[in-house]
Amino acid sequence: MTKRLILGTAGHIDHGKSSLVLALTGVDPDRLKEEKQRGITIELGFAELNLGDLQVGVVDVPGHEKFVRMMVAGATGIDLVVLVIAADEGVMPQTREHLAICSLLGVKQGLIAISKVDLVDPDWLELVEDDIQGVVEGSFLEDAPILKVSATEGTGLEELKQELVRLGESTESKAVEGLMRLPVDRVFEMRGFGPVVTGTLVSGTLRRDELVTLLPGHHNGRVRGLQVHGSATEEALAGQRTAVNIQGIDLEHIHRGQVVVHTDALDETSMFDAKIQWLAHMPKPLKHRAPLLLHTGTVQVPCRVLIHNREPLQPGESTYVRIQIQEPTVLLPGDRIVLRGFQRLEGHGTTVGGGVVLDPFPVWRRKDPGLADRLARLEEGELDDHIALLTEDAGPAGLSLSQLSQRTGFTPRRLQKSLKLLLSRTTLVMYEKEPPRYIHQIALDNLAQALQDRLTTYHEEFPLEEGMPREALREQLRIESLKLFSQLLQRLTKDELIAQENERVRLASHKVRFAEQEAAMQEGILALYSESEYQPPRARDLSEHIEGDPEDIQSILELLTRQRQLIRVHDDLFFHAEALLRLKDIVIQHLLENETIDAQQFKSFTGASRKFTIPLAEYFDKEKITVRSGDVRKLRRTFKDKYLAEQGDA
Repeated sequence: MTKRLILGTAGHIDHGKSSLVLALTGVDPDRLKEEKQRGITIELGFAELNLGDLQVGVVDVPGHEKFVRMMVAGATGIDLVVLVIAADEGVMPQTREHLAICSLLGVKQGLIAISKVDLVDPDWLELVEDDIQGVVEGSFLEDAPILKVSATEGTGLEELKQELVRLGESTESKAVEGLMRLPVDRVFEMRGFGPVVTGTLVSGTLRRDELVTLLPGHHNGRVRGLQVHGSATEEALAGQRTAVNIQGIDLEHIHRGQVVVHTDALDETSMFDAKIQWLAHMPKPLKHRAPLLLHTGTVQVPCRVLIHNREPLQPGESTYVRIQIQEPTVLLPGDRIVLRGFQRLEGHGTTVGGGVVLDPFPVWRRKDPGLADRLARLEEGELDDHIALLTEDAGPAGLSLSQLSQRTGFTPRRLQKSLKLLLSRTTLVMYEKEPPRYIHQIALDNLAQALQDRLTTYHEEFPLEEGMPREALREQLRIESLKLFSQLLQRLTKDELIAQENERVRLASHKVRFAEQEAAMQEGILALYSESEYQPPRARDLSEHIEGDPEDIQSILELLTRQRQLIRVHDDLFFHAEALLRLKDIVIQHLLENETIDAQQFKSFTGASRKFTIPLAEYFDKEKITVRSGDVRKLRRTFKDKYLAEQGDA
């Protein structure tokens, strides 16, 4: 089975990186006219090196200090590096800077090639090698092989290939099943085909006809065609140099620094948490809120570094930070970043530090004493722990499956095993299925307590209310999901902590308790409506008949209505429930015997005037007992059938 790896070059300008790539692959990575005229590499160059079962994508980077941005873009995501040092010049500033950048980007494997060995004598070559060993001491290349090569004479090229094969055996390939990302490093237009973007596919798989989005910008398109190392293909895999012909996006909306992702799979961020290292050769510590340049993928963007403990970061030390960037980009946990300053340090360039992304979408809190512990868990913990931590941190809002994918860097499919385990342990609760959404049990418990606290306060403020309106309760708790709210109410009802009646929610222990005066008002209101039967007073006039505060009278009236002791028929026209029940039976029996009822007959049953009988007749229509037909009313067929069936069963 073929293994695919990405090999990057590194080293000072004019140390023979491009010549070495040409000698190894037969492909000149310097494709621009300006590069050939000036004799220096300006843009990234690419080639392919086939070493049996090992397929190596080669990225050649510029060595000039003005093009460090391109060097970082090319080095991001590489698996192996060849640090090229010219025998006639030895270690130079960009040698050190490129070595530091590769270390910050997490490169673990590589070798050192002393180029142009045909230009120096053996004694000088020995001095150069001693100098190199001193520079790489303590770095990931400390024990790396040092090969002596000459691109012009072919010296050491076979040995270099053999060493690459050996290193390739112990190096893992890119994650083909990861979230697809293609950082754009080049954009052009092909006549008759439209925009084409190129880059190295750092993770995942990209296929023809798939829907893609360019971030930042959220421009959507479709993959019209794919090429890998210049050959047309139906799919591109992680680690391959890829050209994508995108349909549906105008060229003016595409630029270097964007990232091609699957539509709806990822989003951009302007703030993230990371752990960074301040390089040991820095003359001063890094201060809180320091402005720097951030490099990640093919992006270079101004940023501000907020140190979580606000203590200056000393040279050679590491700490947790929050980084705010001026322009959004796409980041995932584990992504490597490089930080550069604005002044060149003698012998080292402008690279000042770098590190690893821990959380691309952190929760913003003004004060957060537990932040360092959480970031340590994200840095060191396993996936199960990460999911639990992130959902707990999200609070009552929870996280969707898509958000968990972005916050962990794993595909939804890869997350399923961990989610299933956490659900079985009741660490998480799923409250939405399409699309899936999860809340941490701690957040759910906190929400349950907040709900009970809110009801307690409500009962204290409104002792005559049976409960709080359900929708008002949801809004005050700021629960957007109706399903989560329903699930929470069901849980508390099952535990007999709350009760639900008439679209209201109350604590199970809450009972409406009237004071002596309020009890008298309640008794008086019920008696008044019972005695007046079908000619009751208007609600607005109750204070003329009942002694007490008008607001208290209205509160008791509303309570009796919710308890269904009184029935609101129209606006402020209420009737005693027993009176309505009697009238309902009279009307049904009349219609079963006579089929129709007119206004005069209705009036004879109630003994009331039209201002009462018309609202009553319309009430029976609204309750779907009767239906109007011209000037008369009939039993509604569905009600009649149901009523007769019930009478038959009885």
